[in-house]
Amino acid sequence: MTTSTPDTHPPEVIHFAARTSIEQVEEGHDLAPKFDQDGLIACVTTDATSGEVLMLGYMNRDALEKTIQTGEAHYWSRSRQVLWHKGATSGLVQRVVEIRIDDDQDAVWLRVSLSAGTYAAPASCHVGYRSCFYRTIELQTGKIGYAENAKTFDPKQVYGDAPNPTIL
Repeated sequence: MTTSTPDTHPPEVIHFAARTSIEQVEEGHDLAPKFDQDGLIACVTTDATSGEVLMLGYMNRDALEKTIQTGEAHYWSRSRQVLWHKGATSGLVQRVVEIRIDDDQDAVWLRVSLSAGTYAAPASCHVGYRSCFYRTIELQTGKIGYAENAKTFDPKQVYGDAPNPTIL
């Protein structure tokens, strides 16, 4: 993975191959991601050490390219309709340890190490929990419980008055 800073050469251009055959997509060495009708691909992000699922996000072409080029996670924010460098505001950067793509190249898996922000321990969720999957659903009753007992950080302290990205 190539990482670039302003003091070095620019990152390599990432080329996505045209999808020409099932064999090429499933067994070949061409990176030929299949973006959906909105130009997005699903991305599951897990902690590289523990395996814990941290979040499910989406990437557009630019986000996937920047993630590959920089070694830090970038996503497409569907609520804000902008490219989003995870940690740019909070300092909770996700450094990519490994990128995988699934068998038909329509989903990405990032294994990341988390950095702590100025006001927070390592975390991924804008609500303040370590993982975006901090709640459980009880089988048969559908009742909500909590897998994480406490927030990792105070979102108000980290994000201030920034608008909440959750859409009702």
